[in-house]
Amino acid sequence: MERLFHTSRGWKIMEPVEAGQKPLVLEESADHDVRMDGIATSIRPKRVGIKEVASLAGVSWKTVSNVVNDRPHVRPAMREKVLAAIAELGYRPNLAGRQLRQGSSMTIVLAIPEITSPYFGKLAEHVITSAESRGYTVLIEAYGEDPTREGRVLEGYQNRLIDGIIYSAQNVSPEAVKARQDPTPMVLLGERILDSGLPHVAINNNRSARELVSHLASRGRTRLAFLGDRPDVGESVAGLRLEGFQEGLLENELTFDQHLVMGVQRYSRDEGEMAALRLLNSGVPFDSVVCASDILSVGVLRAFRRRGIRVPQDVSIVGWDDIPEAEFGAPSLTSISPDIAALAEASLEQLLTVMDGRKLENVEMEIGYTLKVRESSF
Repeated sequence: MERLFHTSRGWKIMEPVEAGQKPLVLEESADHDVRMDGIATSIRPKRVGIKEVASLAGVSWKTVSNVVNDRPHVRPAMREKVLAAIAELGYRPNLAGRQLRQGSSMTIVLAIPEITSPYFGKLAEHVITSAESRGYTVLIEAYGEDPTREGRVLEGYQNRLIDGIIYSAQNVSPEAVKARQDPTPMVLLGERILDSGLPHVAINNNRSARELVSHLASRGRTRLAFLGDRPDVGESVAGLRLEGFQEGLLENELTFDQHLVMGVQRYSRDEGEMAALRLLNSGVPFDSVVCASDILSVGVLRAFRRRGIRVPQDVSIVGWDDIPEAEFGAPSLTSISPDIAALAEASLEQLLTVMDGRKLENVEMEIGYTLKVRESSF
C-alpha cells in the first residue's frame, strides 16, 4: 500500500517496493508540479480558505466574511487590507455555500421547446444578455415535443436552487398550469393560459393576424388559407392567430373556408411542407397562405417550388417571427417581426418583480411588433 506524507519540501508519495529495490518517490516542487524521474505532472494546489486570508491580512475571519459579502460596517482601511490579501492569495469565495445561506442562487431557468429554432435561439440570447446584466445566470431547459418532459417544468427544480422560471409553454394543458404546486416564481412567455394567475408577456397575436389579412386583401387577394393550426393545444398562440385570421377576413368582407385551414403537429420546415402538399392536394382554390410561423413558411415555399407554383405571382405567403430565412430567402418572406429584445427584457422584469415580492402593475404585458412587407406578398 502506498503512503503519502508531507515534508519541508512538500508532499511525497512512497510506493511499495520489493526487497533490494530503490523506493520510487514522487516529490512536489515549489510550483506544485510533481516530479518523477525528470517528468513533471500537475497536481491541484491546496485551496486557499478564509482563514488564510484572515491570517495574511491580520484580521479575524469574520471581518473577511464581512468584506466578501460587502457588508457596510467594515472600516475602509480594513477593507483594503482584506482585499489586498484576497488578491495576493487568489482567494475565491465559496459562492454555492453563500447562495445556500442567503436562499438565492442568482440563477433562473428559461424553458423553451427547442434551442435550434431561429426564433427561440434569438430569444434565449436576449434573455441571457439581459439576465447577466443584472448578475443572474440562465439555465436553458429545451424540453422538446414530449408533453411529459414539458410537464416537469411545472413541477419545478426542487433538487436545484432556482430563483425563477421563464416558461414558453407548448403542449401543456391549462389545467396543469392552474394545478401547479411549485412555489418558484414563474412568467409565461408567448402562450397565454387563461386564469392561471401567472404573469404573461407576448405580442398581440389577434391584432397582428388581422393586419396580415388586411395586407393581403389590399393586394387583391381573396382566397386566404391558414396553415399552422394546433387544435390539440388549449389557449395556444396558433389558436389566437387563427381567431384573428377569421376576424380579419370578416373585417375585409372575405369568406372563411374551413377546408383552407391546415393543422400541424409542431412548427418545423417539414411540417410546413407536408401541410402545403395537403392543401394543394385538397383541390380547394386559394391565392394566399397565412403561416402561423415563418419556419412553416420555409417548408411551404419548398412545396410550392416543387409543384411549380410561383410566389408571389400565383400565391402570396406571410407569417410570424421574422427569422433570418425570412429576410434572406428567395423570395424573402413578409412577416410579423416581434421586438424580441423587448420581449426578453419584459419577461425578466416581470420575473424579478415577482421574485422580490412586489406587486405587478400589469399581469398581462403586451410587446410591440412590426409588419415587414417583403417579396412573398408584393
